[in-house]
Amino acid sequence: MNRKTAPWIAIGLCLLAAMMEGFDIASMGVAARSMIPDLGLTKPQAGLAFSASLLGLLFGAAMAGPFADRLGRRPVLIAAMAVYGLFSLATAFAGDLTLLLGVRFLTGLGLGGAMPMLISMTSELASEKRRAAAVGLITAGMPLGGALAGALAGTDLAIANWRMIFIVGGAAPLALGAVLWLLLPETRAKSAEDVLTGEALEALFRRDRLATTFSLWISFAAVALVLHLFLNWLPTLLGPTPRAAAGVALLFNLGGAAGGILCGLAIDRLGGRWPLAVVFAGLVAVLLALVDPAPGATSLLAFGAGFLVMAGQFGLYGLAPQYYAPSVRGTGVAAAVSAGRFGSVLGPLAAGQLLGAGATGGQVVMSTVPIVVLAGLAAVALSLWGRKM
Repeated sequence: MNRKTAPWIAIGLCLLAAMMEGFDIASMGVAARSMIPDLGLTKPQAGLAFSASLLGLLFGAAMAGPFADRLGRRPVLIAAMAVYGLFSLATAFAGDLTLLLGVRFLTGLGLGGAMPMLISMTSELASEKRRAAAVGLITAGMPLGGALAGALAGTDLAIANWRMIFIVGGAAPLALGAVLWLLLPETRAKSAEDVLTGEALEALFRRDRLATTFSLWISFAAVALVLHLFLNWLPTLLGPTPRAAAGVALLFNLGGAAGGILCGLAIDRLGGRWPLAVVFAGLVAVLLALVDPAPGATSLLAFGAGFLVMAGQFGLYGLAPQYYAPSVRGTGVAAAVSAGRFGSVLGPLAAGQLLGAGATGGQVVMSTVPIVVLAGLAAVALSLWGRKM
């Protein structure tokens, strides 16, 4: 490892890692049009398959924080990338629902461990005045990776063989992991004083910290539910063919990348309250328009939905590290991300059940509106009552 790697190079490496994660998270959604009939899945079974990796994300994020605070951010990140790269490759060879559920759950374990490390490391590499923008840039790598997945899914090769999406999505993080091992610096050395103390639990559950903890957790969970429902189901709901579905995924993720970056810049300049309030109010308006989209408006609405839902998600990512001291930042951020992963598991599963019961795409979209309102209220509460360490 080169400990002299410049911060901007290290942040660039984190951006590439985030793109790899975003590619894999989006891969199930963009492959669904071809994968579901090929494997003979019903819509509720497809919802289970979508949620399997997200359940793994929940456990992976919960485990990664304490390990990182003890062992360092870098080794946990590289191990997480190796895990999700290997099992994304294994997804390409899944032949039935049982095997698919298993490999996607294990893929999710790795994916869950990576993002808290990327958020914490970027926050520690960036200057104080640019932390939210830097984290916004890194988290924007996720929809950029998702856009690449959508672009690949629209090619003749991937339309003919959906498994190609997972082969690419598995090989890329394995190759990047080797580069990270050589070049990525550790941002905070392990310290015996931080191990097995009650500091992390106090940071989460001390009486004067409860408002911070629960505002973060509720906002993370609610917005992640909506985000992952759309990542997995919106291409199928709005795209009548595999190529059209890939186009929806591409626009949704490109909008998300722009939204994440711009929201991070706005939060650095204005604080979290008003940018997040505007984002969630705008998202409600876009969702209401998506319930029964006007002819020709689908592309614009897909871009707008991605812009706003990911601006909300990644704006929260940028804020979360600021509420925890460095000694417990890995645990604090991982706990918030784990709460988000809980919501992300429910989103695709609920949509699959609704569609299996005969709900229309518009009804599924409408069901997300109260969740977005809850996310917005919790985010504003965080800006009002949250306490920084």
